[in-house]
Amino acid sequence: MNDFEPRLVEALQPVRHFFLAQAIEFGLTSGLLDELAADGTTGDRSSADVAKRLSMDPERLLGLLRYFAAEGIVRNPETSPRLTHKGEEARRFRPWYELLIGGYSATLGELPAVMADPRAYAGRNGGMVGLGSCGISRHDAIPLVRRLLALLPDTPGVVVDLGCGDGSFLLEICADRGPGIGIDPDASSIARARTLSREQGRGADVTFDVSTAQDFLSRTLDLPHRSVCFITAFSLQEVLEQRDRGAVVDLVRSALEQAPESYLIVVEVDHRPTDPAVMRHGLGLAYYNPYYLLHQVTEQRLETTEFWRDLFAEAGGSVVECLTTDPEVDSTGLELGFLVRKAG
Repeated sequence: MNDFEPRLVEALQPVRHFFLAQAIEFGLTSGLLDELAADGTTGDRSSADVAKRLSMDPERLLGLLRYFAAEGIVRNPETSPRLTHKGEEARRFRPWYELLIGGYSATLGELPAVMADPRAYAGRNGGMVGLGSCGISRHDAIPLVRRLLALLPDTPGVVVDLGCGDGSFLLEICADRGPGIGIDPDASSIARARTLSREQGRGADVTFDVSTAQDFLSRTLDLPHRSVCFITAFSLQEVLEQRDRGAVVDLVRSALEQAPESYLIVVEVDHRPTDPAVMRHGLGLAYYNPYYLLHQVTEQRLETTEFWRDLFAEAGGSVVECLTTDPEVDSTGLELGFLVRKAG
């Protein structure tokens, strides 16, 4: 029996999903999927009406809507386009598209160069990476950090986010905790953070600055509090690759010595790409497998739980607690939150 066609269909599934992921990410960032949502305002308007509202070419938009209809994302593409349940789910999980597609869509195109030269790194869209990461964190890292903060003997006088992205992470953490300081080397991320802070009326108690963590901690900080909690969520991995282990040790030591009662919360991902239990897990294949690959070719370096514990000890720190995410959100146990204080 000739099985050429079914084999071809199976072999083309990655191509199909490559196109679909790119198209969905455009639909999200352009506002198209929001416009077509069940809670939107399109009503019974035609695709031409939607095109006019979004300043898009009507024929090209119709082509995209037909494509989405074939993939089960949109219904009634010609007359009154609306999202299906599948389309609504793409909207709900927007941050994962922002991170992986918006942040890294061009990264794999640089593989020929980076695979040939170990000194080369693939690029990424730092603003979109920060936006997506902060969005995802509302589901995993922020609840994890809140659980770690609850273990502190007293509410910290100030929370300092070293690598704050668009600021939404810190603003949520500080919503019921008082003052905060966010720093990030990406100017576009800090611009969004300041805008978000103003919109929330938080400009007086949560401030943001463009800086690396190393530069920030090297200053003589005027922190009028005995208790300071620093947070680094997915940022030590960047210092580790862009500089070296010694730089991370110095950063951790500096944070722990900033105040009489300094604590450091570190959120990182356990590096287990050869663990069959991880690679057979649904989320392991859907998220962590591409996540591991992207971190292998960009200026980021993932490490194991044991590596981080040894590094904290070298920096003069003691791990008070290590927690992972709510299994209803992420049952892989790969995302780790360490609460560290100065040893002794």
